[in-house]
Amino acid sequence: MIKAVFCDVDNTLTSPKTRLIIPRALDAIQKARQNGVLVFAATGRHTRTFEEGKLLHGIALDGFVAINGQICYLPDDTIIHKIVLDPQEVSLVLRLSREMDFACCISETDRLYLTGMDENVRAFHEMLHIPFPERDPAQGAENRDVLSIAAYVGVETETLIFPRLTTSTIVRFNPFNCDIIPREGGKAVGMKAMLDYFGLSAGEALAIGDGQNDIGMLQAAGFGVAIGECGADVLAAADYHAPAPDDDGIWHTFEKFGLI
Repeated sequence: MIKAVFCDVDNTLTSPKTRLIIPRALDAIQKARQNGVLVFAATGRHTRTFEEGKLLHGIALDGFVAINGQICYLPDDTIIHKIVLDPQEVSLVLRLSREMDFACCISETDRLYLTGMDENVRAFHEMLHIPFPERDPAQGAENRDVLSIAAYVGVETETLIFPRLTTSTIVRFNPFNCDIIPREGGKAVGMKAMLDYFGLSAGEALAIGDGQNDIGMLQAAGFGVAIGECGADVLAAADYHAPAPDDDGIWHTFEKFGLI
C-alpha cells in the first residue's frame, strides 16, 4: 500500500510550457493528502530560498527533499537530513571554474548565490522563469556548509570535470548546468531519510520524475513513475510511464495507483 509520494517539481508538477504548477496536479495532491497519503516535493531546487522556492509557496505538502536530496525539512522548517560537500572538493570545483572559465551557483543551507554570469546561466534561468540569485565570488566557501554546486557547463566540459572529483558525483536534468553533490547524496538518499523519519519503508513509496537526477529515487521507491518526455535511462528506471504533465500526468498517476 502506498503511503507516501515523492514528486519531482520541474516538468513533473509544473508544465514544461508555462513552468507553473498544473492546477489539476494541485487537486490531486490535496485529495491524496485528505486520504491520508503523505506528499513530498523532491527537487533539485533550493526551496529554502524565497525565489527558488516560491513556486511551491502556499502548496500544502508534508515536507521537502531539496537540492537533489542534500537537505530534507518539514513545513515548519525543521531540518531532518543534511549532507554537505567535502571542503577540499568545494575548493577544487571553484578552482576549476576559474581555470576553465565557467560560472557556478553555490547552495548553502539558507543561501544561494552565483559566482559569475554567462550564456548558460541566462539560458537556465530563462528556462525556469526564475530571477538570478545574488552574485558572490564565493571567497571562503570551503569553510562553510556547501550542499551542492551547480556548474554551468555543457556535457562536453562536464566530462572533463568528473574525473577530477574524488568524493562527489554529478547529476544533470538540463543542458545548461550539472549539479555536483556528495557521492553519498541524491534524491534517493533524501527520500529514505524522509521515510525513516515518518516510520515508512521504501516499498510504501511512489516516486515520480522525468530527469536523470530522479533515476535513483525511481529505482529506490516501491513504485517508480517516469512522466512525460523522458530519456531512455529514466524510462528504464521506472515501473510505469505516465502521460505528460500538461496531459494531467500527475492526476492520472494518483488515480491509477488508488491515491485519489
